[in-house]
Amino acid sequence: MALDEAKRAGAIAMFGEKYGEQVRVVEVPGVSMELCGGTHVSNTSEIRGFKIISEQAVASGIRRIEAVAGDAFIEYITTRDNCMKNLCSTLKVKAEEVTPRIEALLEELRQARNEASAARSKAAVYKASTILNKAFPVGSSKTIRVIVESMDDTDADSLKSAAEFMVEQLEDPAAVILGSSPGEGKVSLVAAFSPGVVGLGIQAGKFIGPIAKLCGGGGGGRPNFAQAGGKKPENLLDALGKAREEIVSVISEKAV
Repeated sequence: MALDEAKRAGAIAMFGEKYGEQVRVVEVPGVSMELCGGTHVSNTSEIRGFKIISEQAVASGIRRIEAVAGDAFIEYITTRDNCMKNLCSTLKVKAEEVTPRIEALLEELRQARNEASAARSKAAVYKASTILNKAFPVGSSKTIRVIVESMDDTDADSLKSAAEFMVEQLEDPAAVILGSSPGEGKVSLVAAFSPGVVGLGIQAGKFIGPIAKLCGGGGGGRPNFAQAGGKKPENLLDALGKAREEIVSVISEKAV
């Protein structure tokens, strides 16, 4: 198809290339007119089927659409159909019931996880109640109660519950520092300080960071509560030992 000079000039400006007097153009009236190298089939029946499988931005104002056609279309549809048949067989539902069934299963899973998390927290609090007697007094008047302990494999959320329980049971002023290894290559640390300890200028967020570094991690938080993590559980006991030394030292210095 021959383009007039204005169209040719526009095409050259658009693509930064030079074209001859004859340029192939594909136009969808009222939608778009594009330069095109070819439709790649001699007859549209060769396409058989056409399915867009992805669409994404590749540059400002430019999007890429990927699709399959012909044999690739048949293979794509067959694969998806087999996947759906397997899902229907596994879930024992019809195809139109797969989505609501999966949504119901996900909700059941969410509830089960919440129940399991609550159970773990209760177990951690119970364990915390058994070691409250390990609190020791610090300060010139020996009025500040401190606990620095390992909670074995307690997960991070449950460790938080245990620390909050302890600092509440010990009453103000009190400081609780707990650590655990909830999984391979994982360390969890928490520090909970009562208002009386925070009032001395001792902040949990600033205290826990250096301790976590000993376990190959870091963290922080509020003046009264902080959490941290690490990836070297083999260093946990040494880190808790350092935490004990530091909290005793800083309380002894400030609580005069």
